[in-house]
Amino acid sequence: MNKSWVRINRSVLCSYSGGIRIVIAPLGGEALESVFSAVIVLFALLFYFSNRGSVINRWCAFYLAIASIGVIKEAFLYQAMPWITSVWGSTIDENIYFGVYSVMTWISYSFANPVIFIVSLYFLGLDGTNPRLLSIIKATICIPAIVLSFIYFPVRFRSYQLEDRMFWVVYCIYNLGLGIAVIFLMLKGIIIEKSASLKRQKTMLAAVILPASIYVLVTIFVIHPLGLERWFKAWQWNVVIVFISLLAFIFLAFKSGFMGLKLSAQIYDWPSEMDLVGKAADYTSHMLKNQTSKMELCIEQLKLQLASGENMEIPEEIAILSRSVSALKEYTDRMKRHSQAIRLLEEPCNLSEMILEATSASMPGRGVDLRVNINDDVYWVCDKRHMTEVFANIFKNALEAIHENGAVEISGSFDKHVFLLRITDNGVGMSGDELKSMFAPYFTTKSTGKNFGLGLAYCKNVITKHGGSISAKSNPGKGTAVTIAFPVKRVAESFR
Repeated sequence: MNKSWVRINRSVLCSYSGGIRIVIAPLGGEALESVFSAVIVLFALLFYFSNRGSVINRWCAFYLAIASIGVIKEAFLYQAMPWITSVWGSTIDENIYFGVYSVMTWISYSFANPVIFIVSLYFLGLDGTNPRLLSIIKATICIPAIVLSFIYFPVRFRSYQLEDRMFWVVYCIYNLGLGIAVIFLMLKGIIIEKSASLKRQKTMLAAVILPASIYVLVTIFVIHPLGLERWFKAWQWNVVIVFISLLAFIFLAFKSGFMGLKLSAQIYDWPSEMDLVGKAADYTSHMLKNQTSKMELCIEQLKLQLASGENMEIPEEIAILSRSVSALKEYTDRMKRHSQAIRLLEEPCNLSEMILEATSASMPGRGVDLRVNINDDVYWVCDKRHMTEVFANIFKNALEAIHENGAVEISGSFDKHVFLLRITDNGVGMSGDELKSMFAPYFTTKSTGKNFGLGLAYCKNVITKHGGSISAKSNPGKGTAVTIAFPVKRVAESFR
């Protein structure tokens, strides 16, 4: 059969020896086909990588991959073919174009519904009740499609679509029969399922898969056999249903887990303020180190000269200079230590022991009412050195905030996907503005000259590096409560 085609705006004019037909691509249809293809491929990848060990996930991904071919072929016809022709001209035989399109159509029409039918058999639980029968069905389900390929040759599917009404009748019966069976088996699988959790998962899967599948059956294998040319491209709007199903998949994965995938969101600062501090620290520490070394040398020389004279007393100004140099060195060392990149050396660490070590270092000999309510068997998988310093920084801040009759309470508990560690004091508290800047680098409410506002910023950096978060609540005059939310996957109530 001789055939030729030419592109006219958004239409494709196909001429055959038996006549001329115009296939109209609706306004905006080209972009819709490309988006549709991308959405289905993304959906297939989500199903597959959610749980590659699940046979249902793999078959669902396979079904979506075949379904995507049915969309990609349209983008190929309306976008790729004209573009290739405009670049290469008539050097490529047009029969190749229609042959490729036809084979892609054959794949989607022949194998998409058999694959989803196999999914419905797993859905029904046939792999557990009658695995032998399942194996037989899997081995024979595609035989009708293969037999039909000898009647309707794959490379000529495009011409059958345009010229052979019986083609549509045959493939309508074939696909609608399988589609109705899929719906029946999935609904039955939900009804007979005794496990409440599995019933819920099956219901969600059916709600995600079936609407788009039913829409395809109606818009292709009902509309085309009936010759409703006005609605021939209605299948394209299945992208809306598929996109909604994709959003539902992601929502369910976030909410309670779906098809073996459990997603969670973690809020973090981007770009990290501590990265900026670290870069500044490198330059600043280098400069201060050189300058303080010179200043120390000059101070020592002045002390020697003054001591060798008649006046043996060292002026107070020299002592002030000496203390200032020491403060600069301490600031440089602390800035360098607290702003450097965190490298975790993780190991199971007993939480009570780390807290005891930190409180011993930060609250030595102070009359503080310290109450620790932590299970002795709780272990955190963390970097012990960094985490102990985090606790010491928080305890030190609590100690500086309390006065007489001061009390610090440390408690821990599990809450869904995190372990909450709370450090509460009855100190002076903070205002709302101070609380907002509490974990910002260089922020401090103290004016002693020994507080540089890097301790809590460092704490946040360490906790974030472990996949957790840190927050605080405070009221002026009523104290402050710092909460560390540590990922529960890094926590064990015992470790062997």
